[in-house]
Amino acid sequence: MCVAPMAILPGLASAGSGGGILGGLSGLMQGFGGWGTALTAASGAVSTYSAVQQGNAAQAAAEAMARQQDAAAKDSLRRGEDEAEQRRRQGAAIMAQQRVAMAANGIDTSAASAIEQLDSTKGAIEDDAFAIRKNAAQQAGTYSQQAANSRAEGADARSAGMWGAAGTLLTTGAKVGSKYSEWARSRTTSAGYA
Repeated sequence: MCVAPMAILPGLASAGSGGGILGGLSGLMQGFGGWGTALTAASGAVSTYSAVQQGNAAQAAAEAMARQQDAAAKDSLRRGEDEAEQRRRQGAAIMAQQRVAMAANGIDTSAASAIEQLDSTKGAIEDDAFAIRKNAAQQAGTYSQQAANSRAEGADARSAGMWGAAGTLLTTGAKVGSKYSEWARSRTTSAGYA
């Protein structure tokens, strides 16, 4: 229902000595079905605003969590690469010690058996480095999935807030409309139009 601003002024002006502006507002509220109707509408507006704000706040919190999870995923990959590289450096030192030990024992390091042993050590080192990187990638994947889940939860919370607000608006509108209909019906009956 739309009320022209100019239609409100006579109600306020008619308050005159009967209570000033409060009297005018009281008369105006009685004209719209009473203070209960106004309070119902105000409560609905506050609830609607609150539902939207709660949804937005939940989405913002979920997005902040998702950013942290994305950062953890990147950090996991970086640490995996660092650890794999460190394992390779340790492996290179072990292979150097093996060559020195072979030479000290009179073994030709270019002989097939020495090369086979060094290749075996190198393979084990690369397997370790690969496992480190693979574990880091799996952990990063878990963090990335958690970030996606957080974003989905945030979107759901925002949507729920909007739907809650819409529901509150509809419920409040129905309550106010019902009260107004009752008031209008009572005015029509009291005016002798029934």
